[in-house]
Amino acid sequence: MGVDMYEQLRAISHEVFRDESLSAYTTFKVGGPARYLLIARNRQQIIDTLTLCAERDMPRFIIGGGSNLLISDKGFPGVVIVTRNEHFEILKEKAPPPPQLNTASRLQTLEPPEKLPRLNRESSERALVRVQAGTRLIKLIKALHERGVYGLEWFSGIPATVGGALYMNMHGAHEYFGQYVHSALLFNGRDVRREPNAYFEFDYDYSILHKTRETVLEVDLLLYRGAVETARHLGRKWARIKAIQPQRSAGCLFRNLSAEEQKRLGLPSPSVGYLIEHVLGLKGQRIGDALISPSHAAFIENTGQATAADIRRLIEKIQSTALEKLDLKLIPEVEFVGEF
Repeated sequence: MGVDMYEQLRAISHEVFRDESLSAYTTFKVGGPARYLLIARNRQQIIDTLTLCAERDMPRFIIGGGSNLLISDKGFPGVVIVTRNEHFEILKEKAPPPPQLNTASRLQTLEPPEKLPRLNRESSERALVRVQAGTRLIKLIKALHERGVYGLEWFSGIPATVGGALYMNMHGAHEYFGQYVHSALLFNGRDVRREPNAYFEFDYDYSILHKTRETVLEVDLLLYRGAVETARHLGRKWARIKAIQPQRSAGCLFRNLSAEEQKRLGLPSPSVGYLIEHVLGLKGQRIGDALISPSHAAFIENTGQATAADIRRLIEKIQSTALEKLDLKLIPEVEFVGEF
């Protein structure tokens, strides 16, 4: 069965690997081997691979930018699809006014630094942009600026793909990716269909895809057209701020506190980093080479040869301390993949 499955995958893409370590495909730089790993360069390869996995009853998992993931040291016992279908096109130079987007959030995000430039979007025309799901945001933002389109600057410096950003309703400073989603093309294992913004039920680090497990193939984004110099300046400055955050991490590990939790605990900030550092006193704690970052306590860093088990144990230590001291349940933003 193994050889046959490999050959079937090779018929879909020439970039197929057996027992490929997943550490190179995640920002944590940890993770055991995938039984099979396939690089998908277009949406048809994604559809064909998912269809084959369903026919063969083979577990499958999709990786975009590899952030917000903690993959088990045991790896993944099926097919990992790495999306590299990178392309965008501007569908309408002058798009119609957007529908009312449902981006309500139960939890708080932090406001951006006051000294960063502000964008005057009220006078800008709208542009509808179709983007393939494997397109990396860092490249997309730069390419859009070259075409006179802006809007995604608060997501600058985040190593995510467009598909992953939609799936997580990724937040950057005070904004959510779902604010810009007009519609998306999905595959549910049988059918390909396009769904509008309201379908996704966007919330804090959440979309309906967490329940439906549908796969994003492409996303239509409603952005802005106009002078992009201020937007380019903002994106560069925000990316530099993001660059000083801990590397070899999965980003912020836990959701920030709700307004109710912040009020109950009498904290000056909803930041989970503030909580871990000043209330729980765990900043700088380590297990193996997994370290609660001295520069930002909401991050765990892989400082060398950390294992996924080390990182998972450190996450659980933070959770158990918050529960014991504060009767507070911290919710991870990271997704656990494989057997722990």
